[in-house]
Amino acid sequence: MKHHVLVLDDEADVRTAIRLQLKDTQFEVLEAENVQQAIELLGDNPISIDVIICDVRMPGVSGVEAVATFQREYPTTPVIVLTGFPDVDLAVDFMKKKDVVEFLTKPVEKDKLISAVEQAASGRKLFE
Repeated sequence: MKHHVLVLDDEADVRTAIRLQLKDTQFEVLEAENVQQAIELLGDNPISIDVIICDVRMPGVSGVEAVATFQREYPTTPVIVLTGFPDVDLAVDFMKKKDVVEFLTKPVEKDKLISAVEQAASGRKLFE
């Protein structure tokens, strides 16, 4: 059975890299370049998205705001935060939040990504 991972990042190269890293795993990647696209994908059938990987710094709505939206609107879907700008305070803040299961730094190592996604998918709750 395939699990679905929604990757929200404004950089196409990052989305492609994550899709390629998860290629031969149990995870199928859906891509969104902005929060609106992500919400449209989630709105179609949020129960089918097992994990959200969300960039922190994007134009328009920031990743911080996006994560807050995901946690409010889709509380059973775990979130992995991805950033190209490591910030210890931000990482600690995110990890304290409910359902942020990992804080990864770009470029993320394949094994670390797969492990984080597996952990998030296995810990997903179907009901709040």
